[in-house]
Amino acid sequence: MRGTELLLGYFLVKIMVCDAEGEPSHTVDEFMLVPGFNDSKEREVTESPHTEDKCRGYYDVMGQWDPPFVCQTGNYLYCCGTCGFRFCCAFKSSRLDQTTCKNYDTPPWMMTGRPPPKVDVAQESSKDKTNLIVYVICGVVAILALIGIFTKLGLEKSHRPHRENMSR
Repeated sequence: MRGTELLLGYFLVKIMVCDAEGEPSHTVDEFMLVPGFNDSKEREVTESPHTEDKCRGYYDVMGQWDPPFVCQTGNYLYCCGTCGFRFCCAFKSSRLDQTTCKNYDTPPWMMTGRPPPKVDVAQESSKDKTNLIVYVICGVVAILALIGIFTKLGLEKSHRPHRENMSR
């Protein structure tokens, strides 16, 4: 039973001290020593407690500007994440070194150049003339179709045999 307790204690320490790759991620200075527990001695804290961290504004992977924000809520005091996706976290070891990021300027692929030139009013009136021509042609075709239909009806009526008053 004592062996399993030691093994469990070893794994808990390993998890607390090492990150996912098994490399040490925390230093001994980051752990708090509680006086009277495990025969630890109380020592003076020379470093003032961390109160906030500022995440700089940046362009994310979609080219959208994300404004700067301050991490000061609860235990989430450090700016963490990647250069393209930042968030607040509680671990100093996960803190993002923002000086290595290069996405503070507009991405080159978003710079499309000059806006398209404005359309001249004279060119728009020529488009209106083109539409007018289409309307005239369609109107002439429709009138010819109606003339053909009425001509056929008139000819059919004139070629029918004439009926006299027939009594029943």
